[in-house]
Amino acid sequence: MDWGDKEWGTHRFHIRQLIEHSIGLLKVKDQVIVLGAGTHGDVDLPGLTEHFTEVTVMDTEDNVIEEVIGQSGGLASGRIKSFTNIDYTGLDQIQFYETWEEMLLNQAPAAEMAAFIRESAFRAKRNDVLPQWKKSFSLVISSSVHTQLFYIHALTQFAGYASQYAEQDIRQIIDALSALRNSLVTDYNRLLLSLLKPDGRVIMWSDMIRLDSSNQALLDGLYGLQTEDERIRYLFRAFGQYGMEAAVLGLKDFHDQLSPSTQMFKCWVWLQSPEKQYITAGFSASPRG
Repeated sequence: MDWGDKEWGTHRFHIRQLIEHSIGLLKVKDQVIVLGAGTHGDVDLPGLTEHFTEVTVMDTEDNVIEEVIGQSGGLASGRIKSFTNIDYTGLDQIQFYETWEEMLLNQAPAAEMAAFIRESAFRAKRNDVLPQWKKSFSLVISSSVHTQLFYIHALTQFAGYASQYAEQDIRQIIDALSALRNSLVTDYNRLLLSLLKPDGRVIMWSDMIRLDSSNQALLDGLYGLQTEDERIRYLFRAFGQYGMEAAVLGLKDFHDQLSPSTQMFKCWVWLQSPEKQYITAGFSASPRG
């Protein structure tokens, strides 16, 4: 596995800068957790073992990280613990997906489905997620998780049944799914902060805008600006206009909870492939006191 020196070098260079910034400011370097660790090896996990006594990595799906680390041997394999099929949202605890699938199969009325979806936001919020790891980590890293929470999967499920519903019913269901997504995004930010020890730091990044012919001019405007403050203001306006909703909400909500004096903000263009280009943004900071 490439841990950042070759593939997607620019993307991983900026991620390394965010991580190195936080490591340099930490008073205690004992445990670190990476959520979304299966995201293409964006985080140099063996490198983290050089600074921390234990590295915990989590992902919502099965991945090959544990196998790769085991094959590498040495100090790194003993210090990295991998956990897969982790639910960051609390939806598994309330059997959301089973009920949602059953309602789709039974062609439940749109109003009933929308009410269930909206109620699920409150039910999920009442559940404690990852309680055994509260206040356990000096550094918490979130690797492109915000845009992967729930919404895309739920929309994909619904797409197979949408033909059963009228246009206004479809809108009612999608609006409810969007409301649940927004609630889960802010809950996820709260989860990240709950994992921190006192004086800990948190790092997150997310793809913000997918570039295409309709918004490519954003880069021309960005490159024409002279100061960092101008670029940041320009980017935040662009995020509001063109950004993916989950990413924008997650970034803004997180920004409001972080201490400006301890913060590093970075933004870069990620050329994931010739067909996929993103403007990506990330923070490294401590929570507000």
